[in-house]
Amino acid sequence: MIFLKPILLIKPPLNTHIFKKENTKVTLLKYCKNLFFTFLFLTLSFAADNRFRLKKANILESKTINGESVKFISGNVVFTKGTLTLNCQEGRHYEKNDLAILYRRVTALQEGRTLTCDTLKFYSAEDRILSTGSPHVWDRDYDLKADTITVFTEQDSGVALGNVLLLQKGQIITADRIEYQKDPEKDGVSYTAIGNVVIEDSSRIATCGLARYDRTNEITILEIDPEINDNGQILSGEKIILTYKDEQMEKLHIPKKAYAVTPVNGFQHSRFDSLTVGDSLNFEDHIEGSLLTSFFKNGAMDSLRIVGMAKTLYHVFEDSIYQGKNNVSGDTIIMTFLEDELDRLRIIGGSEGKYSPDSVANDVGFPVVYSADKIQYRLKDEETDFEGKAIIKHEKTNLEAGFVTVNWQSNMLNAYPKLESDTVNAPQFPVIKEKGKDPMSGDAMTYNLETKKGRVIKGHTKADDGFYTGSQIRNETTKVFYIENSTYTTCDLDTAHFHFESKKMKVIQNDLVIARPIILHLGQIPIFGIPLGIFPHKGGQRHSGWIMPSYGESNKRGQYLSGLGFFWAPSDYWDSKFLVDFGDKEGALFKLNNVYRNRYKFNGGLSIRNQQYLSGSDNISDITGARKSSTNIRWNHTQKLRNNQSFNANVTYSTSGEYDFRKKYGQTEAERMNQKSISNVSYSKRWPKAKNSFATSYYSNRDLLIDDKVDSSSSYYVLPTKAGTQLNSVNKTFPKLSFRHGQSDLFPTKATDKKWFNTIKWNYGLSFNNKDRDYFESVYLDSSDSFSWIDSTGKLNAQNEQNSGWIHSSSINAPQKILKYISLNPSMNLKSVWVDKSFDGIWNDSTHSFTKVEKQGFAARTTGNFSLNANTQIYGLFPVPIGPVKAIRHVMSPSIGYSWTPDFSKPLFGQDLGYIITETDSTGKEYFHDKFAGTMGGSTPRNESKSMNFSLNNVFQAKVKKGEEDKKIDLLSWRMSSSYNFAADSMNLTNLRSTLRSKIAGKLNLDLNMTHDFYQYDSDRKKRIGDYNLNENGILEPRLTSARLSTGFRFSGKRWTDKSKEEKMEDDSTSTEEDLAGPGLINPMKNMKNTLNGKNLWSTNLSLSYSYSAINPDNPNKTFWVNTSSSINVTQKWSVSYRARFDMIQRDLVSHSFSVNRDLHCWELSVNWSPTGLGQGINFKLNVKSPTLKDIKIEKKSGVFSGPRF
Repeated sequence: MIFLKPILLIKPPLNTHIFKKENTKVTLLKYCKNLFFTFLFLTLSFAADNRFRLKKANILESKTINGESVKFISGNVVFTKGTLTLNCQEGRHYEKNDLAILYRRVTALQEGRTLTCDTLKFYSAEDRILSTGSPHVWDRDYDLKADTITVFTEQDSGVALGNVLLLQKGQIITADRIEYQKDPEKDGVSYTAIGNVVIEDSSRIATCGLARYDRTNEITILEIDPEINDNGQILSGEKIILTYKDEQMEKLHIPKKAYAVTPVNGFQHSRFDSLTVGDSLNFEDHIEGSLLTSFFKNGAMDSLRIVGMAKTLYHVFEDSIYQGKNNVSGDTIIMTFLEDELDRLRIIGGSEGKYSPDSVANDVGFPVVYSADKIQYRLKDEETDFEGKAIIKHEKTNLEAGFVTVNWQSNMLNAYPKLESDTVNAPQFPVIKEKGKDPMSGDAMTYNLETKKGRVIKGHTKADDGFYTGSQIRNETTKVFYIENSTYTTCDLDTAHFHFESKKMKVIQNDLVIARPIILHLGQIPIFGIPLGIFPHKGGQRHSGWIMPSYGESNKRGQYLSGLGFFWAPSDYWDSKFLVDFGDKEGALFKLNNVYRNRYKFNGGLSIRNQQYLSGSDNISDITGARKSSTNIRWNHTQKLRNNQSFNANVTYSTSGEYDFRKKYGQTEAERMNQKSISNVSYSKRWPKAKNSFATSYYSNRDLLIDDKVDSSSSYYVLPTKAGTQLNSVNKTFPKLSFRHGQSDLFPTKATDKKWFNTIKWNYGLSFNNKDRDYFESVYLDSSDSFSWIDSTGKLNAQNEQNSGWIHSSSINAPQKILKYISLNPSMNLKSVWVDKSFDGIWNDSTHSFTKVEKQGFAARTTGNFSLNANTQIYGLFPVPIGPVKAIRHVMSPSIGYSWTPDFSKPLFGQDLGYIITETDSTGKEYFHDKFAGTMGGSTPRNESKSMNFSLNNVFQAKVKKGEEDKKIDLLSWRMSSSYNFAADSMNLTNLRSTLRSKIAGKLNLDLNMTHDFYQYDSDRKKRIGDYNLNENGILEPRLTSARLSTGFRFSGKRWTDKSKEEKMEDDSTSTEEDLAGPGLINPMKNMKNTLNGKNLWSTNLSLSYSYSAINPDNPNKTFWVNTSSSINVTQKWSVSYRARFDMIQRDLVSHSFSVNRDLHCWELSVNWSPTGLGQGINFKLNVKSPTLKDIKIEKKSGVFSGPRF
C-alpha cells in the first residue's frame, strides 16, 4: 500500500482555510510528481508480469547472426508470458523481433487450453502462435486438429488450415479451413468452416462449401452446395439454416431452391399368394420448392412446410406392401409427422396431383389425376379431401365439385357442392363427365372407383340437344342407368315450356331409352300419355332406326308419302338404308343403299333403285296388275393398298320399263334410251421419291337395249337416216396401261449457285390402249331405197373393230432469268404415236375422194409444238399523302409469249413426213387423207398456228397508316389480254379481254368484265369481216362486244330514330339469286329457315348486275337485275323480312316474298308467303326447334311449298 501514501499526503488539513500563494504552488507541484511516479510504477509492474521470458533451459547459447543476437536453447525449455506457458526440447529466441521458434515435443498451456505440435512459432508482440507438424488444440469444450493451426492467445481464437478436424459437443467437423473463436461465457467455439466442409453427428451428416456456426445463438448456416443426410433423407438448397436449442435441433430452414430426397422400401404384392410378399422394392420420395422449413420436437421432425412451386412425390405403402405413388404440386405443401411417420399432407393453392396405383396391389388400375384449391391426405385413415374447385379424372371419367372426399380403403368417392362448415366459398354442384357420354350433375354423388357404380341425387344431364332430370340416377353397369321420376325436354329453362315425364326410365348408353309411362306436359299441364316408349339414344352416332317420311299432295302425284324407311347399322364398318316413296297417282319408288367402310383401307357401296309405274290407270289399287318397272344397280369400291397402291372398281346396271310408259312420266329420250351395263376396274401404283407412277384398267360398256334398237318392231327402234351410221353393242378397253414420270431436273445438282442448264426440266408419259368394239352399221338397200341395219342377205350388219397403240408424250422447258428482271421460259412438247395399223388412201378422180384401205403393220407419227414466254414486273410509287394514305404503288406485270404448232400435212424443215396424202382437183381445190385417222393416234393436226399472246396486269395499291403499323390495301386491278395468230388467213387478232376489280372501303366489290373486237361487223352479212374497226381519224378503235358490271352492298342499323345510327356497308353481295323455276325467280324455300338477327335492328342487302352484249351491234342485248332483301327485328322475338327481284330493263317486279318469324324459345313460328309468280304459295309452321323432336309440329303448306315432285 506504499503507492497510497502520496495520495494521503496531498490531503489539506481539516482546519486550514487560508493558504498563501507560494504554498499553493508548492503543493500542486508535489501532487503532479507523485501522480506520475504512481502511474509509472503500475505500468512497469504489469509489463514485467506480461513480458515473454525464458524461465528455464538446460543449455543456453547466444550467437550473433546477421548482426542480430539469437539465443539457442535446449533441454526442458520453458517460456512464459502472462498465463501462457510454452514447453519444448529445443528452440531459438530472437529477442529483437520478439519471436520464438520451438521444436520437439512442443506444448503450449494457457488457462486450461492445451496445444501440442512438432514446431511452434510464437510472435510475442502479436500474441500469435503458428503451429505445424500435427498441431492439436483442445480444452474441455472442443478439440481441434489440422496441418497448420494459428492461435491468438489473448482471444482464444485461431485459424486451422489443411485437413482440419474439429470435435465439439458430439459433432465432428472437417474442412479445408476453419476460423474459430471461443466466448468465455460459452462452452464451445463459434466457427467458419471453408472448403469441403463435413459436419457429422450421431444421425446427420452435412456437407457444403461454407459453414458458419454461432455458438451464442446456436445457429448453423450452410452455403455453397449444402446438403444434409439425415438417416438417408437428403436435404439440399441454395442455403440451409439450422437452429438448435439445448443441443437439439429446433428448426431447419432452406430459403431458396429447396430439395429433399428420402429413400423408401417395401415389397410388391404377391400375384399368387396373399399370405406372402413379392419382390423387394426401393424408391425415392422427392420434395422440392422455393422455400422449405422444418420444425422439430425433442430432436424428431414434427412438421415440414414447402412454399412456392412446391412439389412432392411419395410412394404409398400399407404394411410394407407397395400400393402406388402420388405426385403432388401446389403453392404450399405442409406435412405433419407422428412417431417419425407421415401422418397428414396438405396442399394449399393451385393444388394438383396424380395418383398412380400399383396394378398388382390395387383394384383401381388406372391413374387418378386431380386438382383443387386445397387437398388434404390423412394417411393413417387412407382418406383424401379435395376442397374448392375440385377436379378428379379417373380412367375416362371426370368429376368436378366444390368438395370431394375419397376413402381409398373402400374405394368410395363422395362429392358435394361444398364442405358443410365452409361459409366462404360459393357452392359448386358435382358434375361427372364420362368419355362418350353427356355430363351429369346433381346435388350429391357417390361413386365406387372399383365397381364403377354410383348414385346421383337430384341429377340432371344433357343428351344430344335435350335434357334429362331425375330425383335419383344410378347405374347398373357403365352403360345402363336407371332414373326415378325422370323428365325429358329440349327446353333449357328451369321451368320448361314442355317436357315428357316418366316415373321409371332405363337408359342404355349409345343404344336405347325405355320409359313407362310417358306423359307430355305443356308447361305443367299434362296433355296426353302412352304406357311405354322406346327411343334411340346414340349421342349423335350411327344407329338403327326408322326414318320418318314427309307427306304432301300434288296434281301429278296425288297424295304422296316421301322418304319412309329404315336405317340399319349392324356394325361400325357397314350400314344399310331402305327408303320408299309412294304416290297414289304414279306408283312407288324403292331405294336400297348399302355402304361399307374401313378407314384408311377401303370403302364402297351397293345401291339398288327400283321404280314401279302405274301403266294404264291412275288408281293405285291397280298397281298389282297394271304396272311397269325400271331398275338401276350400282356397285363402287375403292381400296388403298400398301406402298402407295390403290384399287378402284365401278359397276353399273340399268334397265327400264317400256318406252311409252317412261315417256309418260316425263323422262327425256336420252334417259329412256340409257339402259346399259358399265364396268370399270383400275389399279395404280406410285413411287413418290422417283416421281414415277403406273396404272392399268379394264373398261366395258354394254348396251342392254341394242337388240331392241335394231329391231324395227320395237318401240326402242332407232331408224337410220344414212349409210354408215353405227350403234355400239359392246365397247371394251383392255388392257389400258399408263406410265408417267413427273417433272424433274434434266441436270440435277445440289449446288446453291446453279448454272443455266440446271433449271432445265423434263417429264415423260407412256400409255397403251387396246380397244375392242362390237357394233351394228347401217347400209343402203337398193331394193327398198332405204337405210337399214339389215344387209342384203337379210342378216344384221354386225361389225367388230380392234384398235391398239402406244402413245409417248414428253415436254421440256428451261426457265431462265435474263437481265436480272425478265423471266424467260422456252418449252417444247412432243407426242409420238405407235399403232399396229394405218389407213392408206386411193384417190378417185371421178368422185374427188379417197378410198380408205386398212394397212396392217407398224406405223409411227410424231407431232409437237414450241412456245416461248417472257414476263417481268415494273413498279411505280406516287408519294401522295392524303389523310391516312401515305403513298400509292402501281405494279405493272407485262407478259408476252409466242407459240408455234406446225401443219403436219406439209413438209417440215424440208422433209415430207408422209402422215397425210394431199390431192388437188382441176379447180385447184385440195383434198386430204389422214393415214392415222381412225387409229389410236387420232387425227393429225393440219391447222398451223403461229400465235403471239400478250397481256398486261395493273395493280394499284395504297399504303395506309393504321395505328403504329403500315397496312397495304389493294385499290384496283386491271388486266388486259389478247393474241395475234401469224398463220391465220385473216382476222389474226383475237378479241381484247379486260377485267377490272375494285374493293371500295374494304367492303364494296365492283367488278367489270369487257370484251372488245378489233374488226368490223358487216350488218348485211351478219358476221365479222377482216377489216379493222377504225374511227373517222383512221385510228384503230376496238368496238365493245360485251360487258358485265356487278356490285353489291349491305346497310344495317342498330336504332330506329337516332340520327347517329350506324349505316355501314358490310358484305359483298354481287352474286345473283336463281332457283329451280329459272333465273330471275327467288326460291321461297330459302325463307323457311330464317333466323332472327341478334346484332342489328334492321338490315338491307342490295345487289346489282348489268350486262351488255353487242356481238351484233345492230341488235344489242341488255339485262339489268336488282336483287334486294330486307329484314327488321320488330321486337326481340319478332322479325319480318322481304325479298324481291327486279328486271330494270323491263321495269318489272319478277318475284317477291314475305317472311314472318317468331322465336318462342324452344319453339318457333314461321310464315312464308310468295304472292305471285311460279313460286307462289304460303307455308305456316309451328314446331319445336330441336332436330330430335322435329316431328312435333303444326304445318300447313300450299303452292310451291307442297313439296317436290315424285
